[in-house]
Amino acid sequence: MGKQKLKDLVKQLNADNAPPDGWHPQDQLQDKPEAGKVYALTGGPGSRCIANGNSWKESEVVQDLAADAGNEA
Repeated sequence: MGKQKLKDLVKQLNADNAPPDGWHPQDQLQDKPEAGKVYALTGGPGSRCIANGNSWKESEVVQDLAADAGNEA
């Protein structure tokens, strides 16, 4: 098998795996970061973060970090 450009490979994979009625705009992934929210970009093994393959929604930090800082001894 000869070399294949990534662009051509992606086109071929999309063609091979397309639904019978084709792709539609609503088929696109809608997971995007939202302004004003904090997300974990990196973390340890198994943690919910972008680097471990989690979505933006799954990687959202929900704790109030300012409140947690006051609890340190």
